Amino acid sequence: MIIKRERSPLAIILLAVLLVVIACVSLTFGQIDVPVGKALAVIGAQLNLPGFTGVDYSREQLAVIWYIRLPRMLVGVLVGAALGISGAVMQGIFSNPLADPGLIGISSGAATGAVLSIALGAASGSMFAMPAFAFCGSICAVCLTVFLAMRN
Repeated sequence: MIIKRERSPLAIILLAVLLVVIACVSLTFGQIDVPVGKALAVIGAQLNLPGFTGVDYSREQLAVIWYIRLPRMLVGVLVGAALGISGAVMQGIFSNPLADPGLIGISSGAATGAVLSIALGAASGSMFAMPAFAFCGSICAVCLTVFLAMRN
């Protein structure tokens, strides 16, 4: 039995605003503290947005925000979104709200593929061998799980 819930647009907007606020705050904390205004000025100036041309900031602040913290924050947001989407897709495909990589066997298949690449010595030849073997192992585990589930 699948329970459908109403999605409140207000909750989604609130979460999106919270994500932006937390992302802006995360740009300011670290070994070198940068005020929020300076961080936004660096981003605005680098994107050539109007209104950010006269704001001055140091080269150190530019390097810390533009080359270190902003890429790290963007990758974190994108990876989190990708993991959320992949989890939702997995739960939808298997029609199971508890489906996760450990339960379906994806994690075990990936571990088996990685161990196989180490045992065969392929991992020492290329840095892409172990991830490729792990990916193939996870695909084989999913195929086996789906095959066994569809058999009856």
